[in-house]
Amino acid sequence: MELEHLKSLWNNAHIPSSSISEEGLQKMLNHRSERPIAVMKRNLKLEVFFLIIIYGAIIGVLSNEGGMEFLLYNALLIIVAILFFIYARYKYKILSSMECTSCDVRSNLNLQLLSLEKLIKLYFRAGNVSVIAAYFFTGTISYIKTTGEPVTLPDPLYVVIFTTIGVILAAGNYFFCRWYLFHLYGKHIQQLKNTLYELDENASA
Repeated sequence: MELEHLKSLWNNAHIPSSSISEEGLQKMLNHRSERPIAVMKRNLKLEVFFLIIIYGAIIGVLSNEGGMEFLLYNALLIIVAILFFIYARYKYKILSSMECTSCDVRSNLNLQLLSLEKLIKLYFRAGNVSVIAAYFFTGTISYIKTTGEPVTLPDPLYVVIFTTIGVILAAGNYFFCRWYLFHLYGKHIQQLKNTLYELDENASA
């Protein structure tokens, strides 16, 4: 809808093309109905909300269990939550910067899109690494607690099963994260990039 609106502005107006592109793009950014930037900001707020609920519930359950290993789990969860809130705040700042009305719209949007893409790629890598690390860390702690003192080397069959489950978990998490990030942010970023590309094509025609 936004792209067709901009094309219409381009084709029907009778002022220089550079002005039309800037004006049309600014109208698209300021439009309130399902614009890509507004959707991404809403998705980010939902992410933060659900993380607070889920992490709060997990930390509450682990706190009731007691024991040093559960305190360690809670500490790790809190560290991950703090890192996520730093990431979320920076991402929200980038999304808000895209709506800057006093900036050069096209160049500012290009710059912020690059920053946003880099941040989401970092989030994707961190999400995959953290799941693998958490799995092996939890498995190691559980094994040490189960075997007691002295700690012996695990049975080869146990290692094979544990590693196989880890690989399956890592693969599932990888594809889930790709799907998740694409639907929350990727497709909206691509929509903005397509809009900029179409306007550049019209400008050079």
